[in-house]
Amino acid sequence: MPRLPRLSSLLLLAALSAGVPAHAAAPDVARVRAELHAIQSLAERSTDAALLRLEALQASVPETAPYALRQELLRAEVWIREDAGQLEQSYAAERKAYQLALANKDRAGATRARLGEVRQLLDQNRTDGAQAVLDDIRNGAPADVPASVRALIDSIQGDIHNAKSRFDKALASYLSALKLLQGDLAAGDHRTSLYGRIAQVYVNSDHAEKAVETTRQGLAEPGITPRASASLWLTEGIAMIRLDRGKEGIAAFQQALGLAEQAGLDGMEGSIRGNISDYYLRQHDYPRAELEARKALEVSLRVKDDNLILMAKANLGFGLMGQGKSAEALPLIDAVIAQLRKAGAVADVEAMLDEKGRMQEAAGQYRQALATVREQQALQLSSARSARDRAIAALQEEFDASQRTRQIAMLKRENELKDAELDSRHRAQLATGFAAVLTVLACAVVYLLYRRAARSNAQLQTLNRQLEYHSMRDALTGLHNRRSFLEKMQARSGRARAERRASAPGGVDCFVLMDIDHFKSINDRWGHAVGDAVLVEVAKRLNAAMRDSDMVVRWGGEEFMVYAPGTDPGHIAVLAARILEAIGSAPVDAETCTVPVTVTAGVVWLPQAAGGDIDWQSATRLADWALYQGKTGGRNQARIVSRLHAPPASVLAALDSAGGVAPAGLLEVECVPGPRRAP
Repeated sequence: MPRLPRLSSLLLLAALSAGVPAHAAAPDVARVRAELHAIQSLAERSTDAALLRLEALQASVPETAPYALRQELLRAEVWIREDAGQLEQSYAAERKAYQLALANKDRAGATRARLGEVRQLLDQNRTDGAQAVLDDIRNGAPADVPASVRALIDSIQGDIHNAKSRFDKALASYLSALKLLQGDLAAGDHRTSLYGRIAQVYVNSDHAEKAVETTRQGLAEPGITPRASASLWLTEGIAMIRLDRGKEGIAAFQQALGLAEQAGLDGMEGSIRGNISDYYLRQHDYPRAELEARKALEVSLRVKDDNLILMAKANLGFGLMGQGKSAEALPLIDAVIAQLRKAGAVADVEAMLDEKGRMQEAAGQYRQALATVREQQALQLSSARSARDRAIAALQEEFDASQRTRQIAMLKRENELKDAELDSRHRAQLATGFAAVLTVLACAVVYLLYRRAARSNAQLQTLNRQLEYHSMRDALTGLHNRRSFLEKMQARSGRARAERRASAPGGVDCFVLMDIDHFKSINDRWGHAVGDAVLVEVAKRLNAAMRDSDMVVRWGGEEFMVYAPGTDPGHIAVLAARILEAIGSAPVDAETCTVPVTVTAGVVWLPQAAGGDIDWQSATRLADWALYQGKTGGRNQARIVSRLHAPPASVLAALDSAGGVAPAGLLEVECVPGPRRAP
């Protein structure tokens, strides 16, 4: 998560002095400000040296010094400690600035200082809490708050949207902040940071070429500092790697590394070296990966950044393991897995176990690899196991369907014979009605025959129910078929609106239409048997990822549909991400090959349309349109139709007339990216 940009001393002074009563200048104010300016220049080369001088300067300034000067010292401490990776100390300085502003009745200064609380929540991945605090800050900000502070509010709003994968909204917030800073000569550092954030949005939304264009714009800013320049080069390197331009990506990383080392930016150096190590791991250049990981670990331990430390240890472990040094590698890898498991990062644990298992298999450690795979499987939800069992049972039932059909035919013929025999016995009973003994015997025989016929009819009814079940299931995957889905929708349409709300208070009906990416290429390359295996495995993973109350449908070919009633609207993006992760996080192991598989999805939920409710047929049409947008936008993602600004019929008519291109302002779409593809 990118952190908020610091402001230059001139911008700080402008933000702090707005609306603050003037104080009589103390004799040493000019000297303190001259020293502070020298410290800020020194921080661009060495944050450690700058901190030592700043601490000495702060100790020499009494509490009776002018308020604006004391705030300048605290603001300088905030960004220098942030650059040094001392985040907790940076947040503590921000809190001091907030209390100082309140004591001096500086509402604008208090607004600016309280943003540190939002940054801290974001660093802890508590995005909902960060949004709540930011809303409170925005509502309580004075009307005359400086443009620089309003730009910071927009910047951090973009960070929250970015963390929630709402890339279109993040981009809008960053552009709004950039507009507020136009013509502000003192805000060059902040503008440069915004270019970096915009580039990161483009990387996250799979528009790496636009990311490179944006970093170049930021690098062209006049007077750019080494810190801002290093951040932009790092982002450009990541974008180049995404474009498979590895040499240019490494060159950009090296540019960023040189600037970070020059300025003493230890935290940034750790992040850059971690990305370089990760690149060499993907290239199977394990010695270089090990070297960069060791350097990254050294600097990360120095700044005590837990995320960077975990990244460096994981890369070091895999770099060593790739060279056959399992004895050194496994303790590092297992320690990282244990810490991630303790933190509840299940997806990260699964990714680590997957990579560990593949490394063990490549090293010929098949028994250990099998144990790792089993450990990875143990992380699956218990409900997923029962879902898989149901799918396997359905496949077995479908496999035996022809045999069951023959059995039904035999039972029918047996029933016809029994009926004929009963008829004959009945006539014989009438003919010999005068013989009591024969009558009793005949009645006994009739009773037995009726019992046998009843048992045969019961078996026939059971088999008929089983055939009816399979008529509602897809033969290959065991999932619901379209007929089953249509009956479900008829039942849904027949319920009263009040009944639907009572069955899922506060929830909505969610439709997810998805398509396996490049499925034709899978069939062409490996054959239809492998293609069928991919379809079966995708069906299993979908069942494992969904609730028992959800309906998973094979829509046709390589298309699938999920109908999830009673879903929390705030968790739609989480649901989409879970589906993409479940299918795309690991390749499909067929008998003869390993096939990487991802899906693209379109998501719509009901009710949410302007001008009235929307029926399920229109919802599936909108989901199909969103799926097409995801396909044209690069695949391996979900496009969520989050809001309609016109009645459903008008929206669909406009999309049809525009050839599938959505006119501006007609609807809002969110993008959820899929898991990063394995190398």
